[in-house]
Parts: sequence; structure tokens; C-alpha cells
Amino acid sequence: MNPKRRNVTLLAATFLAASAVTGIAPSAQAAPQAAAQACAYKATHLPVPEGIKAGAVTATAGAGLYAGEVEFPGEDSLQHAVLWSGGKVTDLGPAAGADFDLMISDVNTRGTVVGQGAEITGVTEGFPSWSWFPVVSRNGKLEKLPVLPDTHDVHTSAITENGDIYGHGYGADPNYTEVYKWPADQPGTVVKLPGLPRGSQVEGVDSDGTVAITVVDNRKGTWLPYLWKDGVAKQLPIPAGAAHAQVTGISNGYVIGKALTSDFDPSAVLWNKDGKATALPTGQSASAINSQGLILGTDKKLVPSLWQLTTGVGAAPSDGMFYALTGDGTLAGAKARTGSTFPRFPAVWRCS
Repeated sequence: MNPKRRNVTLLAATFLAASAVTGIAPSAQAAPQAAAQACAYKATHLPVPEGIKAGAVTATAGAGLYAGEVEFPGEDSLQHAVLWSGGKVTDLGPAAGADFDLMISDVNTRGTVVGQGAEITGVTEGFPSWSWFPVVSRNGKLEKLPVLPDTHDVHTSAITENGDIYGHGYGADPNYTEVYKWPADQPGTVVKLPGLPRGSQVEGVDSDGTVAITVVDNRKGTWLPYLWKDGVAKQLPIPAGAAHAQVTGISNGYVIGKALTSDFDPSAVLWNKDGKATALPTGQSASAINSQGLILGTDKKLVPSLWQLTTGVGAAPSDGMFYALTGDGTLAGAKARTGSTFPRFPAVWRCS
């Protein structure tokens, strides 16, 4: 399961939305700083469907199991979801019912992929209006997930190892998001999660079922960090000196995010298992965390940077764009082919 939400920091590929991870180094159980700095990466392009013009890995369930998106030539061609398992590629096709756009959010160790497609819902002043709808892979293709009546712009954010899917969208109140769950033990159903403030958005799900939430109230102008489990939501403390905070990921009880000033200037922060918030040294953003406590973000100069919990461990490699991180530190994302700088194609980087 990919423990982070995909809407992280930087735009990184021709067809991906502005929410990309930009580089990370592998973790180690001992001497993390020395290991990260000494690591030498070797990039490998993954096999792809014939004829694509660009692509990227955007989610992982561990080394050897990845999911992502590829794009074909042609103005009217739809992006396809792709699953890689054991070195083999499966083209899952476009999102059923999509008119354009596809985003893959997560994949679990069973190889079930979740994401969202976009469909045109009307025309406003000569331009199409559209809405996101959630999808899941079944029998080698993407199918629509059910949604509750009178909801729109429904996204998936995470899928757990047992197949529970979490996401969010807009319901009766068009100003506030709400959180949904597609339970694995009740196929074809969707429920609204109880006990959450309005404006809740899923940022990730931990292995114990804890859901990381950012509560956005645009009318009040506030962003608040929350955790939810078994029907109970608990607000995380706002870091010292901040007015707001955003959660961006969760893994093994640790939560990452951004402390935000009243002007929404960000700085990177980690909440430990007791809920104590600590600033990441020189960090501006924290976008991903793996099960070993390795954190990816950017520093104050927007240079992709790494921390082992709250200790800085160096910078990321510079030959690709990274969207996913495995527990053993393997990077996954997109890299240009030899002799060019663009476009980029699905690739992984392993530490050697």
C-alpha cells in the first residue's frame, strides 16, 4: 500500500496533475544518514505497452509491484492505467466512462489499483465542465466504483491490504468535502465515514487502519490535521508558531505534513506516535514517508531533501522524477530515455 497521498509537491510529467514527488533516497535500519548519503542508485526503465509517448509510476505496494499511468499519441487518446508485477506489465486500459484524464492513487499487494477518471458533465460558457469519479481494477480493467446519491468529484486516496478503499468528494454541501469508504467485505457498496468534521480529505491510511485527514474550511480559511479510527476523530496539535497545518502522509504511526503560517507559508513537520510535532530541519514541505521513517520533501530553497524522522540525510538523485517509495527505499517514478531529457517513461531506482 502506498502510505502517502499523491497530491504532494511539484508538477513532474506531461500528463500528471500538479501533485508529484520529486526525489528520495533509500532508508536503512542503522546509521541512516551514512547509508543514504553513500547509496548509489541504478535506474531501470520498466516495460511498457507498445507505442506510448510518456508515462510514470505513481504508486507502489513494495519492490516489484507498481502502478501508474501511460499516455498514447493522439489528441483524443485516453490515458491508461498500468500494473507492474514481477517484472511484467499489464495494461488496465482507460477508466471506464472517462472522457479525459486519469489519476492512479494507490495499489495494494494483491495488485488492486485505485484512482479516478474525469467525465464531462456539461458546458459552461463554451467550455466543458467535468467531474472526477472513482475507479478500481477488476479482472484486468478499470471499473467505476459506486458513489452515494448527490455526490460529485469523488476521489480515491488509498487502498488497504484487505481491500478497503478510502477517498473523499463533495456531497449535499458543495463547499465542503466528506470522506467515503468502500468496504472490502461489502462489495459494490460505499459509506460515508462517521465522526469527521466537514471539509475532511483523506491523505493516507496506516497499516492499523488509522486514516490521516486534513480538514479544509475555505469559508473560515483554516486547515487542520486530524487522525480518524473506529469512528473517532482526533485533532493533531498545530505546530508551535503555526496558524494551520496540513497532513500529507502517514506510516507506522508517524504523520508528516506542513505547518502553515497565517499567510499559508509552509514548513515541514513530523508528528511522532505520541502526537508531538517537530519541525524538519530546513524543511519547507514533507510529501512522503515510508515504513522505516524515511521522509521526502523539499528544503527552503525547494531542493528535494530527505530526513530519517527528524534528522536530515541528504539530497535526492537528479536524473528523474519520483512519485512513489517502497519500504526498502526503492524509488519509482519517471525518467527520460538515454540521450534525451523529455518525455519521461516509467522507471525505478534501486540502491546498490
